[in-house]
Amino acid sequence: MTSNRQRGIFWASLGLFVASFAHAQAEWDFEDAKITWRPRSDTVKLTRVEGQDRTGQGKACLRVAGSQRDGWNYAASEPQPMTAGQLYRLSAWVKVDQLPEGTTAPSLKCEFQADDPREVGRVVTNTYDTRRLGQWQELSITFRAMAGTTGYWLAVEKGGNAPMAIDLLLDDVTVEPADATSILKQYGLTPMPAPLVKYKGTHPRMYLNASRVAALREAVKTTHAAVWQECQAIADRLAKSGPPKYVREDKYSGEEQLWQREVGNAMPTLALAYVVTRDQKYLDSARAWALASCGYETWGLGRIDGMDLATGHQLFGLGIVYDWCYEGLGEEARRTIRETLVKRAGRMAEAAACGQAWWQKSYMQNHLWVNAAGLAAAGFAICDEEPEAALWIGLPLDKFKRTMEALGPDGASHEGVGYWQYGAEYMLKFMWLARDLLDVDMFSNDWWRNTARYALYFQLPRNAWAGRNCIVDIADCPRTNWYGPDYMLRLLATEYQDPYAQWLASEVDAANISAAGAPWLNVLWHNAALAPKPPTDLPTLRHFEDMGLVSARSDWSGDESMVVFKCGPFIGHKAVQEFDYDPGGGHVHPDANHFLIFSGGEWLIRDDGYASKMTAQHNTLLVDGKGQMGEAHWFSGAALLRLKAYPKVEKAASQPALDHIVGDATAAYAPQSGLKKYRRHLLFVKPNVLLVLDDIQTDKPSKLELRFHPEQKTAEADGNAFVCRSDKMALRVEPLTLDGVTASAENTDQIDRNNKALPMFTIRLQAEKQAWRNATALSWCKAGEAPVAVSLKADGDRWTFRVGETTVLFVWDTEAAAVR
Repeated sequence: MTSNRQRGIFWASLGLFVASFAHAQAEWDFEDAKITWRPRSDTVKLTRVEGQDRTGQGKACLRVAGSQRDGWNYAASEPQPMTAGQLYRLSAWVKVDQLPEGTTAPSLKCEFQADDPREVGRVVTNTYDTRRLGQWQELSITFRAMAGTTGYWLAVEKGGNAPMAIDLLLDDVTVEPADATSILKQYGLTPMPAPLVKYKGTHPRMYLNASRVAALREAVKTTHAAVWQECQAIADRLAKSGPPKYVREDKYSGEEQLWQREVGNAMPTLALAYVVTRDQKYLDSARAWALASCGYETWGLGRIDGMDLATGHQLFGLGIVYDWCYEGLGEEARRTIRETLVKRAGRMAEAAACGQAWWQKSYMQNHLWVNAAGLAAAGFAICDEEPEAALWIGLPLDKFKRTMEALGPDGASHEGVGYWQYGAEYMLKFMWLARDLLDVDMFSNDWWRNTARYALYFQLPRNAWAGRNCIVDIADCPRTNWYGPDYMLRLLATEYQDPYAQWLASEVDAANISAAGAPWLNVLWHNAALAPKPPTDLPTLRHFEDMGLVSARSDWSGDESMVVFKCGPFIGHKAVQEFDYDPGGGHVHPDANHFLIFSGGEWLIRDDGYASKMTAQHNTLLVDGKGQMGEAHWFSGAALLRLKAYPKVEKAASQPALDHIVGDATAAYAPQSGLKKYRRHLLFVKPNVLLVLDDIQTDKPSKLELRFHPEQKTAEADGNAFVCRSDKMALRVEPLTLDGVTASAENTDQIDRNNKALPMFTIRLQAEKQAWRNATALSWCKAGEAPVAVSLKADGDRWTFRVGETTVLFVWDTEAAAVR
């Protein structure tokens, strides 16, 4: 047990008992005629406005008005002193009557200063809620001044460095010392849930208890033998290799020190091997990995230390080792682990509660999910020994409840399949513990009920699976599995009695394409009584309506063609409705009306993968050389949220010979682009032809460009068509409406995730028009064969396509399509 003296030191370090308030308070009420704030450019004016203060009882407030071409803020205060390590609260009252187009909602920033010129860091308040324009709103944040801080200055933030204009009123700006007690106590568990009370002084209690351990030791001999053998083999490798030595910079993960994630991942696998076998080598190894983690100098560098993914993973792993190996660890190891949990979890809990952790309100983002789950595991491990540990459980519970409210019903992820795996794993880890130890059931949620279908429909055709190529890579996603997904699918299969999820889990294992992030969960979550069922009786098309995603296949043979389409709000219809700030859309791409084609074991029309977020790198439209809103290195959703932009899949209908998908991406483009309509029709003439019909209108003649990105890096001309060939497949891309259109095939720039320009082979259709109805035919076949030829006869609104021996009629007026 931690001594009273140690516990007192811990609470004092959180600032729960503040002995003195150095630099007690700075306040700007603008009652004085002298304005001490300064504009950040000569195009922004600061004036004192009398009679419009936020209470109606004071004399004045500050008006900040004008345009700011670049930079990140409009106006700034004079510098003020600040004490490093002190907890502070920044609050300000802001009123905005209207926001011009292209201007994001403002916030306030506190920029820390140090004696040396190095960057210390900053914190930012919540943004002004644009749903309540014309009202005074309090913007605030509570934070701890970072190490090295000697002073600070405040700024009215733009929310981006693009040109913007603002006209706002600012009043009663205050920076004052704060007491963390009032902030953190809201997350306390009062009363303590009955299951936790029952397990007081008892280990293990997370995922396992005495009866479950006994049952598991029998199951690994029979029904769970295969998944156990895989888990044990990984445990053996970890025991043999031992934990990595501390490396400050690994030349890969930068300040995040992401190499430490694997340290956290290793610990539960070793701990389970010890629980099942009682073999001393696994106990010794679990202890060694845990103590190595405790001894690492930093868990992330600089202001990230103890604040992000390296911490989330290691808190989770240490919590499991402490709980499952409790008796065998020995008092010295237990004390070291417990003190590390107190130090690291306590610091992260405060950061997440008070605003220092950047992800504290990123309810739709994997960083919050991973870190909150790790924090909770630390709390569950020692909640009967350290009273403050209950806060580490209550805070994640609060965060995950908000996430559950924001998830749409379709089960799809805006971050892509790879990050879905990462985030879903940690949410499921917490959800299991919440139900088991808190009597809180989060599984009765439609997103979770449907999310296994997202995994199934965004898996490539079965016979094409390979270690580096098995999933659809829309958004920031690789083509290979990052985490699982076998163990997640097994839990989902059991929860919702879903035999298709059980089938996918077993097939992923059989094909050896799973990622071994948490092999111990395969052992715990495997349900041998649920029979798997292949998806051959499921529809070949599925529309994920909230996220605006469609996956369409020619069949379920395992060798099928696959077309994927995207046209939805960047974080989904439900979340865009609910949030006035971006709750975690950084991994989204500006790619409404974008599509992909996979067939014959190969990508034919590709995504750009994990790269900078540029519309030009996707198979969609540019207007006057510009793409959709949100373009940046990390997607910026502020403008889309302010406009409540809803690009949408308006139709996703499937028939045996023809799938018809319709997307309206007009809302994805900035109003100043002049785009009035961009509707795209995909006619999937199964199994090997896709007709892409675009209906585009602008408010004046504009330079319009449609882009298509083949996987192959070259193409040969065949009349008006471009033919791309590989050893396996041939793809024909033929523009069918060339009046006033220039077609070319060339390399364009792809900006990768490191901001380097790489060549990206692109077929470009360019026209200068105010109204453009375009048809492009894509057909494919095995190498050595000829792709199907497609022709078009346009008769007013009635367009007739000849696709080999098949006729497809499309009527623009009614947007009806049929095979004749």
